[in-house]
Amino acid sequence: MIQPDARSTRHAQLAEFLMSRRTRLLPESCGLPHFRRRRRAPGLRREEVSALAGISTAYYTWIEQGRTFDVSIEVLGAISGALQLNEIETTHLFALAGKATQRSPLATDSMSAWRGAIFEFVRRFERGPALALSPWLEVNAANQSARESLGVDTGANFAEAFFGAERSVTYRNADALAGALVALMRRNYARDIENAHFAGVIGRLRGRSGSFTALWDGHVVDDAPTFDVEIERAGTAKGRFHGVILSDPISVRQFALFMDRVE
Repeated sequence: MIQPDARSTRHAQLAEFLMSRRTRLLPESCGLPHFRRRRRAPGLRREEVSALAGISTAYYTWIEQGRTFDVSIEVLGAISGALQLNEIETTHLFALAGKATQRSPLATDSMSAWRGAIFEFVRRFERGPALALSPWLEVNAANQSARESLGVDTGANFAEAFFGAERSVTYRNADALAGALVALMRRNYARDIENAHFAGVIGRLRGRSGSFTALWDGHVVDDAPTFDVEIERAGTAKGRFHGVILSDPISVRQFALFMDRVE
């Protein structure tokens, strides 16, 4: 059962996400008339979103303010269309509203076998750093290259290591990697808002990193999982890498990051 405080957090996140998407749209991009009179705030007004979605302004306002707790999938779909959300953003919207598709439970032995296979592949990966990550980017397994080049090992949190001000590794041209990490965490958090440990990781990152906070508050959820980055750590060779973050398609609870060295 979802606790009241977790429910409030979920709906606060839903409200922030809707507002972030509403303010990025221009009236003319939605087929609405554009008037020369300057708007006091950027983006669409609530009444414009509600008109496009075919719901009352009062109801949309309640949803955006987190004052209603059971929004139908039909209404969510209409809001998604009105805000021109892409597939990833729509999935995120449904998750925040507690309407994510429920997956059938998997047998424990099947889950363990899948997780074990990911860990083994990560450890054996030889073309560059590789990590197996939890939904909040805790390192569950790492290969030798990741320990040497990224300075992280099992039990560390890669997001905290990457965004940390006192990190021992220098990342250059890393905007794509930063966006991919935060987008992944955003999507995972929508499914796991009740997790106090996850919330603690986010709180620490927000307290320590302005760049993380800016990305997190932007509610970006659809940044590409691929990236190019340059990495340098004292005592090791500098390298350029092409990377990807992959998701376990069965449970969507295990993730793997691979970096292929570019010669």
